[in-house]
Amino acid sequence: MLVLELKVPPFPLLATVGHVLWPSGVVHAERTFEAFDMIFCAKGALFIEEDGVKYDIRPGMILVLEPGKTHRGYRPTEEDTEAYWIHFQYPAHSGPLLKEKNDWQQSLLKLTNQDTEPPPTLIDVPKFAPVDLRAIVPLLKEMLQLHGVLTHYGSFELHLLFGQVLTQLQNGMRKNSPQARSYFLGEKAASYLANRLELPFDSAEMERDLHYHFDYLARCLKQYCGMSPLQYRHRLQIDRAKRMLAHSDLSLTKIREQCGFQDNNYFTRLFKRQTSFTPGEYRKRYQVFRVD
Repeated sequence: MLVLELKVPPFPLLATVGHVLWPSGVVHAERTFEAFDMIFCAKGALFIEEDGVKYDIRPGMILVLEPGKTHRGYRPTEEDTEAYWIHFQYPAHSGPLLKEKNDWQQSLLKLTNQDTEPPPTLIDVPKFAPVDLRAIVPLLKEMLQLHGVLTHYGSFELHLLFGQVLTQLQNGMRKNSPQARSYFLGEKAASYLANRLELPFDSAEMERDLHYHFDYLARCLKQYCGMSPLQYRHRLQIDRAKRMLAHSDLSLTKIREQCGFQDNNYFTRLFKRQTSFTPGEYRKRYQVFRVD
């Protein structure tokens, strides 16, 4: 699928939101401006050309027109047509953002709860694709109502709603992709592992609880996050241990046990492999309080 890949921060900034009902025979004007124009067709059809590429936008479709490109209607509407639009700026826009994307892997970021810089984020926006209007239109209507009586505080709320629209679009692409089933099962497997960190790892039990062969679950998780079940579990276990070492005065033995490790040498070896510190060294360096 062709998507606009936005690297955040900075976040895309909403300029306006609008709604129109066009009778039969209307042609979209020709124009070029320095903003993205996100168009949702709710009824009828829009016929828009962008730099010579023609798009037939039917109900339940989205088209995102790009800054600096000339767009115009190439054919009049043939029936009553309803559309919503959002104009937004992307401050980091400095060149082509379009990418062909069919992989929705959710790689875990290497974070701590003491970070002072925001983590990198990706927002994928479909260029031209079907969308779930049942989820999108209520947000657009709420945005229109807020925009009609806009204040400085309301502008912040409007941006939050825009963020929800972007989230719906991004989730919709994953749900409609050929990998939707494996993505869903990968997410389910990841959640299962995250909720059982203190328990011994048991592939047969995971297979029984989730009702799929373990090898299939492992392939789905690999597509979802790029890791095997054991790698994913170890990553979460060590992340939990790091938090406990920094924010509790529990003994190393208690922390090891609560993170699901029975063998101290294995825990220490794995912890050092992921952090470059032993658990004791990590605590001395990162513990955020002192007990007198």
